[in-house]
Amino acid sequence: MNEPIFDGHRQIFVRQRREMTEILIDWETRNQYDVMDEGKNPLGTIAERAGGAADVAKRFFLRSHRGFQIRVLDPEGEPLLELSRSFFFLFSDLQVTGPGGEELGSVHRRFGLLYKRYDLRDAAGQTFARVKSPLWRLWTFPVESARGTGDAVITKRWGGALREVFADADTFLVDYASGHWSANERAVVFAAAISIDFDFFENNQGSGGLLDWFD
Repeated sequence: MNEPIFDGHRQIFVRQRREMTEILIDWETRNQYDVMDEGKNPLGTIAERAGGAADVAKRFFLRSHRGFQIRVLDPEGEPLLELSRSFFFLFSDLQVTGPGGEELGSVHRRFGLLYKRYDLRDAAGQTFARVKSPLWRLWTFPVESARGTGDAVITKRWGGALREVFADADTFLVDYASGHWSANERAVVFAAAISIDFDFFENNQGSGGLLDWFD
């Protein structure tokens, strides 16, 4: 895989779109994101696959613990990645595949008392990087290469206090920093930002979801 969206930029911004129905009545519709480069130029979109009434019920009751399928599309609407995971109680496992169905890697949330932890694995199941973020660093998720090839960082960016209170519009920065990442590894780091968004920042805290207390 050698897509410019991952290879051509040191920094990629991922901004969640918020629909007015979510803002006004806290009713979660399917998640959609814009992908931008350092100059905020569009690189593509991310969309969660819509389903029927059963999926609506899952969103309402299971919230961030639900299973999902997400596609990353280029500006012309051509698929670049597919991200998928199943329902989980405690630890999420996100699979990352290319447009032809080839396995690129996976993102696995792990147990941590004082840290938010993830393992990032390649297509062979080998861990090539880890996320280890202290609980008190709410918005920063360092990505450390397990092979000594450098670091990256995933950061949740605030759009201003009033905007966050009203629109809850999440923007993530994926900064590949000084790391020497392959295209597939960059894709998995990128996918980790989406997994982190669902696990820690989806609008489910205190909203009455059946599994809220697991978070």
